[in-house]
Amino acid sequence: MAAEVKPDFSGEYVLNRPASTLSAIVAPVAQSGVLRIEHHEPKFTAHQTIVLDGKPFESNFELLSDGREVVTDAGGRRIVSTLRWDGDALVVTWRIHGPDGEVTISFRYELQDGGRRLRAAEQLRGGGRDQDNLWVFERR
Repeated sequence: MAAEVKPDFSGEYVLNRPASTLSAIVAPVAQSGVLRIEHHEPKFTAHQTIVLDGKPFESNFELLSDGREVVTDAGGRRIVSTLRWDGDALVVTWRIHGPDGEVTISFRYELQDGGRRLRAAEQLRGGGRDQDNLWVFERR
């Protein structure tokens, strides 16, 4: 039996703001964004810049898609990260343990339209900031 071929998410994507469905907290301030992904299975590297209210918010991560937990400490917070396949989607989750409790952030990345569109479903729970955002990016 042949090994299942997983999609390659590598590329540069630009936020399609009108196609995105954002929470009441994010929608009024989200202006633009770029997502760059380097994906050489199992290594997945992402760099995202989202402009919120005129200010760029950057996030970066590099994980392996094997589902293993990676634990890091940053500024008094313990962060547990995982990246795993769910069918043809990649799901990354961060559980952030800090002095004020736990916050969980997850993104489910899916390619659509033959790889021309990337859908990133974000879920944030905890810290009094529960929200769901559906970010839609178009391949550049």
